[in-house]
Amino acid sequence: MAEASNELTLLATGIYGHEMTKQHGAPIRLVVPWKYGYKSIKSIVTIEFTSKKPPTFWNTLQPLEYDFTSNVNPNIPHPRWSQAKETLIDTGEKRPTLMYNGYAAYVAHLYEKQNR
Repeated sequence: MAEASNELTLLATGIYGHEMTKQHGAPIRLVVPWKYGYKSIKSIVTIEFTSKKPPTFWNTLQPLEYDFTSNVNPNIPHPRWSQAKETLIDTGEKRPTLMYNGYAAYVAHLYEKQNR
């Protein structure tokens, strides 16, 4: 809930001035800008509140590949590669990955327990 209610989180109903298509997550998509796309909810149809984190498709299929902190904290390596650097798509330039993809000042407090 803390991530979903963060001031940077968006509930998107459209994209590029048009209604959200199924390919992009219709009817509603949760956009969490400090996480890469695969870490965000793709399509919301119903919402159910639980007392513990439920298993997800990817976490069940490959729990070490798609850990909660993957591609969020560059100091925690992925099992098969480092997350310390990223490659810019347009230039191919490699640069250090910013903590929480550059949003640390706004969201680091959400993960204090995991970073200890």
